[in-house]
Amino acid sequence: MRTFFAVAVAVFAFSGHVAVQAQEASGVQRPVTQQEIDRLKRQIDADTRSSVEAIIDYHTESGDLNNRLDFFRYGGRLNLKLGPSAAFQLTGTRTDYLPMSDLFKEQGTNVTAGIHTKLSESTEAHVEAGASRFSSDTSSINALASVTYTASDHTYLSVTARRSNVEESLLSTTGIRPVTGPFAGQLVGRVMENRFVVGGSSRLSGNFDIFGEGGFGNRAGNNVPSNFFKTAGGGVGYSIVASPDEPLSLLRVAYEFSYFGFDENRFGFGGASLLTRGGLPVASTRIGSDAISPTPGVTRAGVGGYFSPRNFVSNIGRVEAKGGSDDGLSYRVSGFLGSQNYTGATGRLASGLSATVSVGITERISLPVTYVIDTFGPYTQQTLYAGLAVRF
Repeated sequence: MRTFFAVAVAVFAFSGHVAVQAQEASGVQRPVTQQEIDRLKRQIDADTRSSVEAIIDYHTESGDLNNRLDFFRYGGRLNLKLGPSAAFQLTGTRTDYLPMSDLFKEQGTNVTAGIHTKLSESTEAHVEAGASRFSSDTSSINALASVTYTASDHTYLSVTARRSNVEESLLSTTGIRPVTGPFAGQLVGRVMENRFVVGGSSRLSGNFDIFGEGGFGNRAGNNVPSNFFKTAGGGVGYSIVASPDEPLSLLRVAYEFSYFGFDENRFGFGGASLLTRGGLPVASTRIGSDAISPTPGVTRAGVGGYFSPRNFVSNIGRVEAKGGSDDGLSYRVSGFLGSQNYTGATGRLASGLSATVSVGITERISLPVTYVIDTFGPYTQQTLYAGLAVRF
């Protein structure tokens, strides 16, 4: 579920960028203040200098022994400028996966390298590839390729292909090796997602803008068959305030629609469950003895360990505000409220909040912190991101 929510956030952020840039382009000409000059200098410095970052990510969620997977991720990132229109990025992270029982803790290490470059005045590309190694004695390959086209000052289009780990449960993330049962001695899980998405956003007349995306993909893992999915989403926004030089630079409201659906329900753990059919914990020496079928049925989820309803639809209203001060402090807050309906559950509340604060400690050192909470799907997820960036 985290994957689909993250994509929705990215589309909304993309649309907000259109609203702000369009407002800047249509503003009335007036004298440039010293504060604006200083802000422009800081932006130029950030765009032209390389940087190194320390990153920390803590995630927690609700759920039972099978579904709940907290994790603590830490590492670093190097952003190396290769000229006025290209940059190289190298990221290394270590993740401690923390299920409810300490008996099943796992770790993972990922290294990813990428290039971001301008192909022309109106086209940018980003390509990256990496690999993860897990303590469950398995590895995975992640990759991303995206192209963004600026059709005009008001319209943006993007095409993205991505391969990523499905971090929704211990089974889907690192995989589990049952001791007995139908998968005795075999790895079950470690699910990967392959996704292709086309999206865009455009400013309409006045302060209105529209945004949307559509795509498809599949998820597959060890002893977890391929599961096709499709996704679509979009909405319309209205910028109440769009003044880039004010402490409140953007105040925006939006309506958003989101849909996705899988061919099969793979939210089960049969053959590798940490709980018995009756909901009791399974001893680590008896994993695989749960007597639950791994094959999906009319009312039974097949083994996979990830949220995969045949149909998921949400309708939400969102309010976003962002701004900053001349001393290097910036903020962005976004909250939403609405409804979600998915196979097996209707009329559920959907709500969430994300807040980011970035503090400029010096001209070259900044401290960004982000907190996110949402109730998309059957559980509640919370994540805290923090970093320390040094430009050189």
